[in-house]
Amino acid sequence: MRTRVRAAASVAALALVLVACGGDEAAGPLTVCSDIPYPPFEFEDPDAALGYSGFDIELIAAIGEELGREVEIVVTGFDALTSGTAMAAGTCELAISAMTITAERDEQIDFSDPYYEADQSLLVPNGSMISSLADLVDGVVVGVQTGTTGELYANENVPGAEIRAFEGGGDLLTALAAGQVDAVIQDLPVNVEEAAKGATTVVETYPTGEFYGIAFEEGSDLVGPVNEALAAVRADGTYDALFQKYFPTGG
Repeated sequence: MRTRVRAAASVAALALVLVACGGDEAAGPLTVCSDIPYPPFEFEDPDAALGYSGFDIELIAAIGEELGREVEIVVTGFDALTSGTAMAAGTCELAISAMTITAERDEQIDFSDPYYEADQSLLVPNGSMISSLADLVDGVVVGVQTGTTGELYANENVPGAEIRAFEGGGDLLTALAAGQVDAVIQDLPVNVEEAAKGATTVVETYPTGEFYGIAFEEGSDLVGPVNEALAAVRADGTYDALFQKYFPTGG
């Protein structure tokens, strides 16, 4: 019996040493959920080490490096991120996905300090007669992504058009290209990225004071360390370099 007690004590002591040396959580990957694609924030990239690239992806990789942990990306639907179910189910430890900090979401998840400010905007095909919100009247179909602040903005500000929601950002832009919707309301940087391809135009921008944050399960111990790491990558110039890479005209 004494031998077993000593053995158990030895194992417990070893476990404490491993934790103290970072051999437990710090040794494993930092699992990060993201709804992909949503360029320029996140998109598939077979040439990248993580299999994905984008402002969010490279930013969280830099944060992971500050934390001493490699990053593993888990592609997840947006609703599961904003509701916190992805983190609560253990699918990932945190989420980064161009997610706006809102009071409603803050009731279900915890957020990091803000890391990006983004406005909403109106995207239309070249040659469209639509040039403003006032043109979104009965007979016009406006596309939005489900669960986003773009959907919320459309519901609150579109005067009379049909608002059609799509599960993913990629589906939304495909619908616009196919003529299934006449216009799209979503985050300005994403619409600017699409317009750069040459077939569409951003005709209006709507300042909202929105800020993106990294999301966690409520009460997560990672919020503090991630905020410290975010501050570090801002201080050492990494954040500015990424911003210039993905938003050379100012975002």
